[in-house]
Amino acid sequence: MELSQILGWTGTVIGTFVGIPQLVKTIRTKKTGDLSAMTFVLIVATCSCLLARASAIREAAFMFYYTLLIVINSLQIFLIWRYRERKINF
Repeated sequence: MELSQILGWTGTVIGTFVGIPQLVKTIRTKKTGDLSAMTFVLIVATCSCLLARASAIREAAFMFYYTLLIVINSLQIFLIWRYRERKINF
Protein backbone atom coordinates (compact mmCIF):
# COMPACT_ATOMS: atom_id res chain seq x y z
CA MET A 1 0.00 0.00 0.00
CA GLU A 2 1.34 3.41 -0.98
CA LEU A 3 1.87 6.22 1.51
CA SER A 4 -0.92 8.25 -0.15
CA GLN A 5 -3.35 5.35 0.35
CA ILE A 6 -2.30 4.99 3.99
CA LEU A 7 -2.82 8.72 4.54
CA GLY A 8 -6.17 8.58 2.73
CA TRP A 9 -7.48 5.78 4.93
CA THR A 10 -6.00 7.38 8.07
CA GLY A 11 -7.77 10.63 7.25
CA THR A 12 -10.95 8.69 6.55
CA VAL A 13 -10.86 6.96 9.93
CA ILE A 14 -10.15 10.21 11.78
CA GLY A 15 -12.69 12.16 9.72
CA THR A 16 -15.35 9.57 10.45
CA PHE A 17 -15.55 10.94 13.98
CA VAL A 18 -16.00 14.60 12.97
CA GLY A 19 -19.80 14.67 13.00
CA ILE A 20 -20.40 12.06 15.68
CA PRO A 21 -20.07 14.31 18.79
CA GLN A 22 -22.70 16.78 17.54
CA LEU A 23 -25.00 13.96 16.50
CA VAL A 24 -24.72 12.29 19.92
CA LYS A 25 -25.29 15.61 21.71
CA THR A 26 -28.37 16.31 19.60
CA ILE A 27 -29.82 12.87 20.31
CA ARG A 28 -29.14 13.18 24.05
CA THR A 29 -30.44 16.72 24.54
CA LYS A 30 -33.12 16.72 21.83
CA LYS A 31 -32.26 20.38 21.27
CA THR A 32 -31.12 21.90 17.99
CA GLY A 33 -32.08 25.54 18.35
CA ASP A 34 -28.49 26.74 18.14
CA LEU A 35 -27.63 24.68 15.03
CA SER A 36 -27.84 26.02 11.51
CA ALA A 37 -29.58 23.56 9.20
CA MET A 38 -28.09 25.41 6.23
CA THR A 39 -24.58 24.47 7.38
CA PHE A 40 -25.48 20.79 7.25
CA VAL A 41 -27.26 21.17 3.91
CA LEU A 42 -24.12 22.76 2.46
CA ILE A 43 -21.97 19.97 3.90
CA VAL A 44 -24.21 17.36 2.23
CA ALA A 45 -24.08 19.24 -1.08
CA THR A 46 -20.28 19.54 -0.87
CA CYS A 47 -19.84 15.88 0.03
CA SER A 48 -22.13 14.86 -2.84
CA CYS A 49 -19.89 16.70 -5.31
CA LEU A 50 -16.75 15.26 -3.76
CA LEU A 51 -18.28 11.77 -3.73
CA ALA A 52 -18.95 12.08 -7.46
CA ARG A 53 -15.32 13.04 -8.00
CA ALA A 54 -14.03 10.23 -5.75
CA SER A 55 -16.21 7.77 -7.65
CA ALA A 56 -14.90 9.02 -10.98
CA ILE A 57 -11.31 8.39 -9.93
CA ARG A 58 -12.25 5.21 -8.03
CA GLU A 59 -10.75 6.32 -4.72
CA ALA A 60 -12.29 3.90 -2.20
CA ALA A 61 -11.22 5.71 0.98
CA PHE A 62 -12.83 8.96 -0.12
CA MET A 63 -15.92 7.24 -1.52
CA PHE A 64 -16.47 5.64 1.89
CA TYR A 65 -15.74 8.88 3.75
CA TYR A 66 -18.04 11.13 1.73
CA THR A 67 -20.83 8.56 1.81
CA LEU A 68 -20.53 8.37 5.58
CA LEU A 69 -20.51 12.17 5.90
CA ILE A 70 -23.61 12.41 3.74
CA VAL A 71 -25.41 9.91 5.99
CA ILE A 72 -24.29 11.58 9.25
CA ASN A 73 -25.13 15.10 8.10
CA SER A 74 -28.45 14.03 6.59
CA LEU A 75 -29.34 12.49 9.93
CA GLN A 76 -28.37 15.75 11.64
CA ILE A 77 -30.65 17.68 9.26
CA PHE A 78 -33.48 15.28 10.11
CA LEU A 79 -32.85 15.79 13.84
CA ILE A 80 -32.83 19.58 13.42
CA TRP A 81 -36.23 19.27 11.75
CA ARG A 82 -37.49 16.72 14.30
CA TYR A 83 -36.44 18.66 17.41
CA ARG A 84 -37.10 22.17 16.14
CA GLU A 85 -38.90 24.42 18.57
CA ARG A 86 -42.52 24.67 17.68
CA LYS A 87 -44.28 27.89 18.47
CA ILE A 88 -47.69 27.43 19.94
CA ASN A 89 -50.23 30.07 18.91
CA PHE A 90 -53.20 30.69 21.17
